Amino acid sequence: MQRLLLLGLSGLILAQRVEIRRDSFGTPYIFGVRDADCAYGLAWAHAEDDFGRIQYLMALAQGRLGRLLGKRGAIGDYFAHFTGAFHLARQQYDSLSPALRAILESYAEGLNAYAQAHPQEVVDKALFPVKGEDILRGYIIVLAGMVGVGQALQAVFQGRAESYAFEVQAGSNGIAVSSARSADGHTYLVINPHVPLEGLLRWYEAFLHSEEGWHILGGFFPGAVVPGLGTNPYLGWAMTFNWPDFVDIYRLRMHPKNPRLYWVDGKWDTLQAERVWLHVRLIGRRLEFVHGWPVGGLKRARGPVIPIRQKIERSRFGPIVRTKKGVYALRFAAERFFRAPQQWYEMGKARSFAEFYQALRLQGIPLFNIVYADRQDTIYYLFNALLPERSPGYNWQSVLPGDTTATLWKRYLTIEELPQVLAPKCGVVFSVNNSPFGTTCPEEAPRQADFPPYHGWEWNRHNNRERRLHELIFAKERISWEDFKAIKYDRQYPREGPIGKIWISYATLPDTGAPPLREALGVIRNWDLSGSGRSRAASLLSLAIAYALKKAGLPAYNWLEEGKATFPAQLLWESLRYATQQLYRYYRDIAPPLEKVQALEIKGKRYPFDGLPEQLAPTYAIWDEKRGFLRVIAGDTYIQFVRFLREARYPQVESVLPLGISGKPNSPHYDDQLPLYLKRQCKPMTLNPEEIRARTVCTHVFMRP
Repeated sequence: MQRLLLLGLSGLILAQRVEIRRDSFGTPYIFGVRDADCAYGLAWAHAEDDFGRIQYLMALAQGRLGRLLGKRGAIGDYFAHFTGAFHLARQQYDSLSPALRAILESYAEGLNAYAQAHPQEVVDKALFPVKGEDILRGYIIVLAGMVGVGQALQAVFQGRAESYAFEVQAGSNGIAVSSARSADGHTYLVINPHVPLEGLLRWYEAFLHSEEGWHILGGFFPGAVVPGLGTNPYLGWAMTFNWPDFVDIYRLRMHPKNPRLYWVDGKWDTLQAERVWLHVRLIGRRLEFVHGWPVGGLKRARGPVIPIRQKIERSRFGPIVRTKKGVYALRFAAERFFRAPQQWYEMGKARSFAEFYQALRLQGIPLFNIVYADRQDTIYYLFNALLPERSPGYNWQSVLPGDTTATLWKRYLTIEELPQVLAPKCGVVFSVNNSPFGTTCPEEAPRQADFPPYHGWEWNRHNNRERRLHELIFAKERISWEDFKAIKYDRQYPREGPIGKIWISYATLPDTGAPPLREALGVIRNWDLSGSGRSRAASLLSLAIAYALKKAGLPAYNWLEEGKATFPAQLLWESLRYATQQLYRYYRDIAPPLEKVQALEIKGKRYPFDGLPEQLAPTYAIWDEKRGFLRVIAGDTYIQFVRFLREARYPQVESVLPLGISGKPNSPHYDDQLPLYLKRQCKPMTLNPEEIRARTVCTHVFMRP
């Protein structure tokens, strides 16, 4: 990489070259002398492709979302203050390594440069200039949401504190196979997150290469300065959601006359109070959202802004919420979240399992299962979670007494104290959002009895994908590369498990004389539990089960988990009648093939989609009653297949995004990967800088001091 001497006011200045190159799909490949130079290029490239989502995250990080989205945005701003992110980021910023601070500041500089060069894309001038501290604060706020603080806060406000349980309607796959099981003796890894296709956290793919050793192809969320998952020449890792008990809720014993005093260990303690300002723009139109992202994207801020003063109160147990039922405090590990970008950065720069494991010891990333593989044939699974050591004698999954420091957290569990699997003899580790005690062959899996029972392990259940993986991957002594891909793209449910049970509940309904229902029962009874596009039962049951869940007051997709959905016969008949009527209304068929009913709609055009929820290649869709089709909203949102060849310098990598690299609908790269995705194909990628230069075009060059 080239360094140039430039003549400045104070003499000669050493300038570093930053280069952005793009391939035919628009994927950015960023080359810089320093790691910080790559961060600058990443910010510019990602802003070119999705500046709206980045500005959304910057507004949240600065407490200015209410200026963009009105009342709904102000709720996000309140949450940002509630987490303590403003104080924590300011207090902890200097604790980061100089290298990471340089990355954060260079990324902010890149965003500011892009905003200055493209003022027409700026939705609120108050957002700029962005600072490195803003980026860090964004990590703290987003991670607080990811560990369930928002859910817990909502449960308290709604009077459900005693029944709070962290639930996530999301999923991902991570599978690693070592030479002990691979047919060719190489090491396999699949990185495969599942999130909403067009939601706020839309996956972005980029390659980074610096002369300081940053060399990685990975996936990024908007506003992320380092990849959350990916592959370098030595190793790779996937991440999947996990949801143990991250948040504890305490009920405080308040003074009968002084609302600022609460009782702890036999004496009164004083709440700390902070006044914050929320700014709510009066928007003259109703905003619609899909998974946090406004339909039609962010618009330039218009209308008057109303300042609203709020008070955030904190106890030694955490920030408090006053309700009619009492005063509650929420405790979560926000003071550790500032280490998250540092940890991701060091994970991405690791060159061995030892270095990768050392990065894990930072424990700044509070959640996510990790599935790892490397070119030394090491495979590894970790139930990564920032969990406190909890004392016996209390029901930690209910409301805790807030009048004793016996319920205060003393320390966090170390990495070594978490469920994990290293180099199993059976040659397979995986995570499909399932129980940590079912992530490899049964004889080598962690045992739940070996871990303290106070952390909500049972909230992470054995699920359909886990059972199906066991059916597929342990049925063969050796797995070929082609087998490995076929397993990832499998769209079949296991016979045993929640899906099978709910299918049986429909299939065993008694025969009926009503013609549509009699025909529907025949279709259901003949179902092979497949999510293929040709399946008639798949479309019929998708509507029927969604209706039954709604009527039963259960969240969507709760039928995917063991014992979560059992319906009385009357509701089964009612849901079946609803499904047949809806399908006949739009298709003149009570059970048309899934490929006729389920579609992804992009720019007004519908693309038929197969697949069902909680399959290894999942599709999540909702029934659009006004337009009569199953509208796809989520599924595979980034796929990276990696094969570490034993003697090769670089791994073999293939990847695909469901739509494209750009989040801007007018871009040619908004949906140009969709044809590959629909055919279950990937584009070949490389980590070889020489090959990259040969197959890409330079689009930008920046000179940075």
